[in-house]
Amino acid sequence: MDLAGLAWPLSFAAFGAAMFSVCTYRRNRVRGMAVAALEQAYETMLSIEKGDLSRIHGGPDTGPFAEQLGTIRSIGHHLAARSRHLSAIIEAQPECVKVVDSEGRLVHMNPAGLRMISASSMAKVRGAEIINLIVEEHREAYLEMHADVLQGNHRTMTFEAIGLNGDRLWLETSAVPLADSSGNIVHLAVTRDVTERKRQEAVVREATARAESANRSKSVFLANMSHELRTPLTAIIGYSDLLSDSTGVEESHKPALEAIQGSAEHLLALINDVLDVSKIEAGHLEVETIPFDLRDLVQRTMQSLRQGVMEAGLTLKLTWDEGTPRMVESDPTRIRQVLTNLLSNATKFTTEGGIHVRVSAGPRHPQTAKLDFAIAVSDTGIGIRKSALERVFSPFQQAEASTSRQFGGTGLGLTISREIAAEMGGDLSVESTVGAGACFTLSLPLKISDAEIEGSPRREEESTIEGRVLVVEDNAINRRVLSELLTRRGLEVETAIDGLDGSRRATGHHEPEDAFDLIFMDMQMPVQDGYAATRELRAKGLTIPIIALTASAMAEDRRRCTDAGCNAHLAKPIDNVLLDELLSEYLGRVSPE
Repeated sequence: MDLAGLAWPLSFAAFGAAMFSVCTYRRNRVRGMAVAALEQAYETMLSIEKGDLSRIHGGPDTGPFAEQLGTIRSIGHHLAARSRHLSAIIEAQPECVKVVDSEGRLVHMNPAGLRMISASSMAKVRGAEIINLIVEEHREAYLEMHADVLQGNHRTMTFEAIGLNGDRLWLETSAVPLADSSGNIVHLAVTRDVTERKRQEAVVREATARAESANRSKSVFLANMSHELRTPLTAIIGYSDLLSDSTGVEESHKPALEAIQGSAEHLLALINDVLDVSKIEAGHLEVETIPFDLRDLVQRTMQSLRQGVMEAGLTLKLTWDEGTPRMVESDPTRIRQVLTNLLSNATKFTTEGGIHVRVSAGPRHPQTAKLDFAIAVSDTGIGIRKSALERVFSPFQQAEASTSRQFGGTGLGLTISREIAAEMGGDLSVESTVGAGACFTLSLPLKISDAEIEGSPRREEESTIEGRVLVVEDNAINRRVLSELLTRRGLEVETAIDGLDGSRRATGHHEPEDAFDLIFMDMQMPVQDGYAATRELRAKGLTIPIIALTASAMAEDRRRCTDAGCNAHLAKPIDNVLLDELLSEYLGRVSPE
């Protein structure tokens, strides 16, 4: 064999073997570096998870993987630092931060939470079932909340818990779902102690209940006082009216009779003022909204007081500004009350000159479609000092200490008037100069009514009042007064002394001609009151009109009358005008031509 001929193949084979060895070595070394890099990356991840930065360190040569591993270590240091900061924040939180696993066991709780439940360390409560710390009546709701959080929902709840020392406390928790390192859903909750807030709420509830109870007692007291005061006034005013209409009264007795009537009406006005102030304080002042002719109301109110103005030697004038609408929607009774008070005050404090009433209206509000009406009552009286202008609206106060001694009055009228104005969305203001008079202006936003204004007066249809009337009233004097008032109007009257007696008489007539056409039912009576008697009559199918008689001025009592089945309400003392209107409505018969 030619050895020279074999040299090249052998050289090539040796070179190949050497290259194979080199490649194998490099491959194995790179593989070792990769494995080392992976091992170090894994240890870095464990260190990040456990927050142990001491395990993040260098290791065997990782060659081409060193840069990537360095990036991982840098991220690890950053995440570990953030984890450390977050842990410090959680540990320092003044509110409880806790993690509860899917089985409801406590995984972690910060120091604030441990103090909240009186636990000395986490080791004492780790793995404890949270449900055991919650009072029995709130456990079911808590379990529902916990299950909802595990479904991925954010929930809040307030519940009562019991600490390890046995103290009860109210807690408010806000819980969110969280995935742990194994991918299991647990719930993370932030909980605060709201025991003090709950205690304050209980105090407020108790105070509110006491206030409501006091208001109810006050309402009952006002109703009783109204009844007790108005009942004797019904007799005084009723009999004075009857005597005034009697032809047998001697001329010399008429001044005394007029004095009785005036004093009784003045006393009634004072009673109404005190009751109105009490209703305002209790928040029971009510206003209604109905269409009415404002100009007619102002003129009628002025006419009712014109006699007193003339007797004082004063003039009374009305100016109705051009373009001011007449038909509006509001509470005519309350507006009349305020206007009457302003006119009465103007008359009282004016010795010469006169009183001027001016009504005007501003532009329409585009949002509410209402107009700002102003009813100004000015006089030429003594006036009010500038420093005392606002004091006149304070209850039981007048502009000067000597005013009540010289002119009388309780100092309630203007207080009530301003409160009424405020309740209706308006205001009552005053301008005055000492010695030159005062001007009180009632400002009200009023809606214009679509109701038509009646033009020239129509001929009233002639009508007569006839029928049989039952008066159910326990007070003998008031029973006689109302019976006499009705008899003088041509009605046939029968009386009953209480609700039981009234029910028996109302249903005891079998012949149509003996049946009653109308019943006046007093609502506050012994044996059986008017409310029970009316409900009983309605239950028996009696459909004739029943008018409630009550000495109470409270709105809720009028509603009780309606709820019991009454058709209308007549307050005591009896107002003859209102009595005639009710009789005309329920018993009026149009006379033939």
